[in-house]
Amino acid sequence: MSTKQSAIIVGAGPRLSFALARKFGEGLGEVALISRTGDRLATLVEELNGLGVAGHGFVADAADLNALGAAVRKATAAMSPLKVLIYNAAIVRPCRPLELDPANLVNELIVDAVAPLAAAQIVTPVLEANGGGSVLFTGGWFGTSPSAEMAALSAGKAALRNLTATLAQDLEPKGIRTAVVTISDFLADKGRFGADAVAESFWELHTSRSGERGFELTYA
Repeated sequence: MSTKQSAIIVGAGPRLSFALARKFGEGLGEVALISRTGDRLATLVEELNGLGVAGHGFVADAADLNALGAAVRKATAAMSPLKVLIYNAAIVRPCRPLELDPANLVNELIVDAVAPLAAAQIVTPVLEANGGGSVLFTGGWFGTSPSAEMAALSAGKAALRNLTATLAQDLEPKGIRTAVVTISDFLADKGRFGADAVAESFWELHTSRSGERGFELTYA
């Protein structure tokens, strides 16, 4: 009988998302990446498979909630029992508040805060049926220390942080570890803020017992 489990990572890039995919793919047995860019996605999956990690790719733009939902459901159906959802997508666009088009703010908030909620809502019954798991989000210091130069991202990360706090109240009693990792500096090539080290903190959150830690891990 197979003991493989799986993780879904929304947002695919060569740094943190790839490090997360490798860590959770190795630890659980299987991982799916969801990204709006098909070519980059195919490259990352090929690299994972070359490392011996069973990787899958699904194309969807997090700004399109219907497409994202379909991709999450397809990934869930295609893999071993789901244990982890990691949301690592965001729009990073410098803009001061007086210059920020309200329509653009709405679009960025969809990616930064609404889509994570939508994905969590989809996987919750699956994780509960599978005996629990984890819903983890990538936060950032703009969520607690807003910058006028990054007005939309500051609003989005603050919304995500507060959403996680409330979501944890619903999911933790179901045995679903719920947390945001607030990364307090820029990613580096190596060292404390290297992608592999940050990915390890996500894994430690997943493997900690539900209720053992708070809803936020400040990675400093």
